[in-house]
Amino acid sequence: MTRPISDLDVPLPVVEAEAWNLAHPVGTPVIAYPGFRPEDDPDATRIVTTTRSKATVLGGHTAVVWVHGHSACIALSHIDVRTHATDGEAAELRHLLIDADPDATTRQFVDLRKGRKP
Repeated sequence: MTRPISDLDVPLPVVEAEAWNLAHPVGTPVIAYPGFRPEDDPDATRIVTTTRSKATVLGGHTAVVWVHGHSACIALSHIDVRTHATDGEAAELRHLLIDADPDATTRQFVDLRKGRKP
């Protein structure tokens, strides 16, 4: 028999942070909204980035994560996971693939965004 989360002695932010960490490793591509979300403010700041920490609980009340390009933590409610790599991330992945093959004599690779040779 399962119990609802409200019956557990674990604060909800701890559950949110642990669930985030199980699903999203450090380095996950995200869109971060450090102030307001765009549905609350059309001029909201939007940072296309990756996470640089595991999620933790701030002050016992808010599940947060740190991201590259921003100096403060951001509430998980203001983080959206990205599913597509930026051009820079795709180039870095191609670079890592070339370096990973010590027998490579030709720099031949596939454009990860389009599935074809560049």
